[in-house]
Amino acid sequence: MMRHHFKHRVAVVAALAASVVGSSAHASGRGGYAQQSAQLSPQQQVSQKQVGQQQVGQQQTRPQSPQIQGSDGALAAVISASNQLEITQAMIGRRQARSREVRDFAREMLESHSQSERRLGALLVRLRIKMEPTRVSSMLVGHSSLVAAYLRRRPAKEFDQAFIATQVMTHRYTLRMLDEQLIPKARNESLKQELQRIRGEVVSHLERALAIQASLAKQQTSSEQGR
Repeated sequence: MMRHHFKHRVAVVAALAASVVGSSAHASGRGGYAQQSAQLSPQQQVSQKQVGQQQVGQQQTRPQSPQIQGSDGALAAVISASNQLEITQAMIGRRQARSREVRDFAREMLESHSQSERRLGALLVRLRIKMEPTRVSSMLVGHSSLVAAYLRRRPAKEFDQAFIATQVMTHRYTLRMLDEQLIPKARNESLKQELQRIRGEVVSHLERALAIQASLAKQQTSSEQGR
């Protein structure tokens, strides 16, 4: 059983990593996704087929959501790990982004997800719910290290597009987890309400990331045409 869980975790992390690379390639104008994003408003992209279920690129394999079993503490551990994933990315983005727009977005993500983590922690104390790490939260921790390493290796000229691509991918994944598992499985009503609040923030972050991704794609196209 432990061997099966380990193989599943590795498969999901590998698929997510492949999505990061694929997203970056499309954002750079090497695929149809960046052009598609530029033609749609952020709201249209978020509402189109439930944004958490959209593929990052035409040829990328979408990772399946691993099933989350257990108590409200297990659900809280997953969303906490997701917050930590975003915080790690945001800290790198704030240091390495070249454009002011991307740096500002990274700073906003750092502040927002840090606040979300503090709010969740305070709620769990009040409700006397203890976080229970699961293989899903562990998978997200492993994914955080993998994405951080990927971003740190990006050349300066590619960083902004790579960072925004990871933001689109991870917020989509979190949104799908919230809709398919976290919110439906929450038993405590206060925790469920907090997860729904987090969902609204994730949608807002995703809309902003998609808008920036479209803007970067346009800038890339203009730069190539001006050569």
